[in-house]
Amino acid sequence: MKKTIILFAALFAAGFNADAQGLSKKHNSCGIVPPFHRPHFSVRSGGKSATISYDEASTMLMVNFSSNSHGSAVEVLHDGAQVADITANSGTTFSCILRDYGEGNYTVIVFSSSTVIETKNFTVK
Repeated sequence: MKKTIILFAALFAAGFNADAQGLSKKHNSCGIVPPFHRPHFSVRSGGKSATISYDEASTMLMVNFSSNSHGSAVEVLHDGAQVADITANSGTTFSCILRDYGEGNYTVIVFSSSTVIETKNFTVK
């Protein structure tokens, strides 16, 4: 009786493992990613079209859009709430003083359509 239970458990585990490997091979070979793993934004890997600079003493934030940043945008979030945003053409400079929005954590996101170009975090004390 014990041998039957152990044999059944071993066969069950081996079958389960084979199914799991078959599923992972199927998804990996086809490049299929389940929809719940897809990010809302993709991240651009090359050639920045905007530069974020920050002066800690004055809390001045500047985002310079280069000549190849057609239709780029910037969002500034203070503790998760949006405090500033702009859609800019190439050659534009966006600037603001973060201290004017209060102390806390800031996130700056630069994107073009749904592609994140750059993101940075700052803390204003």
